[in-house]
Amino acid sequence: MADAVVAAAGVLLVTGLALGLLWGSSAFAMVPTSSRTMKAIAKVNRSSGRTMAIQLDLTMRVGDQDPIASGELISHPSGLARLELRGYGGRTDRYLLSGGELLAAKDGRRLDRPQPILQPFFLLQPGTETTLRAALETFGVNSEWIGLAPCGDRDCFVIGDPRLAELTPLPLNAAADETHVLDDPLDPPEVESGSESKAQPALQEARLIGPALALPEEGQIPRLWVDTRDLQVRRIDRSSGVFTIFGPIIHFEKLQVPAWFEIHVPGEPTIRFDVDRAVQVNAPPQAFSRSWLLAPTDPKPDPPTEAQDSLKIPINP
Repeated sequence: MADAVVAAAGVLLVTGLALGLLWGSSAFAMVPTSSRTMKAIAKVNRSSGRTMAIQLDLTMRVGDQDPIASGELISHPSGLARLELRGYGGRTDRYLLSGGELLAAKDGRRLDRPQPILQPFFLLQPGTETTLRAALETFGVNSEWIGLAPCGDRDCFVIGDPRLAELTPLPLNAAADETHVLDDPLDPPEVESGSESKAQPALQEARLIGPALALPEEGQIPRLWVDTRDLQVRRIDRSSGVFTIFGPIIHFEKLQVPAWFEIHVPGEPTIRFDVDRAVQVNAPPQAFSRSWLLAPTDPKPDPPTEAQDSLKIPINP
């Protein structure tokens, strides 16, 4: 177990994060404080090169189908994003996200009920604690609630879910020296003989039980899932029940972004975007205007195949 603790600490040191700055002094401090967590996530965003506008070139798939569209996503850390999808059959869809407001157009015509194709990728971009909290609040995520739960084959800090945060007591002695040898936060705390020896293992087990990568079972709570190892965002839950899962981090020179992300809409096939290219760009506010959304698109004369025409099914009829 000592080797595992050393290895875990080494990973965090490589990313430039001191483990002692995140975990409190008590063995019961299963998660860091809210302020330290927000600052650490913002630091990872900065070191990943995502704190300015970025452009992602995407390939879109729906369910088990072959690719049906190429996409260009431009995301700004201020809370603006736009997505253009060009179906291989010639159709063009555009989406514009400003904070929590989503607009969409098909071939230059405004859509009254846009599908949730464009999700807030810019939640991966704030570079300070203040801007990160503000971005989360826009989507109803309470950044004061932080818990711990499994996410796939890893563990995640879950921000915004009081059901998980209630299982994680605050440090008993927050003012204690943080330079001591740190315990593995996922190991059960040591218990002195005769002191709650029966209750604490049960509590520890409850702390590590959390929702898997699926829809929340008890209501739709907006949440942000952050990997405990590298503090990269793994998942975003929306109050509508829609959630987005992010793949492993890949590098495009100094820019680090997820290799793919999937949008899960209740009752609909999974929408997957593979990231083919990523680059930092200069995107002023005008780039996210309604005039761009409704601008005419270049028509494509080639008739779509059956698979390519299915772009209209998951996006908009």
